[in-house]
Amino acid sequence: MKSFKNILIFMGLIFLINPIYAADYKIGYVNLAKILNESPSAKAAQKKLEQEFTPRNKKLEVKAKQIKKQKEKLKKESDIMSSEQIEALQRKILKGERDLQRDATEAQEDFKLRRRDELGKIESKLKEVILGIAESEKYDLILTNSDVTYASDKSNINITAKVLKKFNAK
Repeated sequence: MKSFKNILIFMGLIFLINPIYAADYKIGYVNLAKILNESPSAKAAQKKLEQEFTPRNKKLEVKAKQIKKQKEKLKKESDIMSSEQIEALQRKILKGERDLQRDATEAQEDFKLRRRDELGKIESKLKEVILGIAESEKYDLILTNSDVTYASDKSNINITAKVLKKFNAK
């Protein structure tokens, strides 16, 4: 798949370098990052994820505050506590920190998976829109910013606005 992309990029560059050949081909460029930042459906997906993960993040914050209070207690009261009490509180703090770290890592991984799922849905719809424009407007080659090192926003090959408009209409 990577070599296929490289071949497409190479072919696109050849067409752009030689104006005689470029005149025979219609080439377009789409900035996917711009569409994902400006699209209402992408913003809605982000909001959905925030709503889904906010309660979990709040629980993690509460746990972190509890551990901080325990550490403060240990620091303030260690001179009046017995060695058994100090050890018990230290173990409790250590266990709490491990649990917090595990829960935070798990929450991060779950968020990444859900984000990938949501973006995957958006990207598949976006691909349909791009393919529709490519077929209806008879493009020979459409590149995205993941395949292009540079493309000017002012260039007539940049069809991002057209794709965004059609994508938002779906």
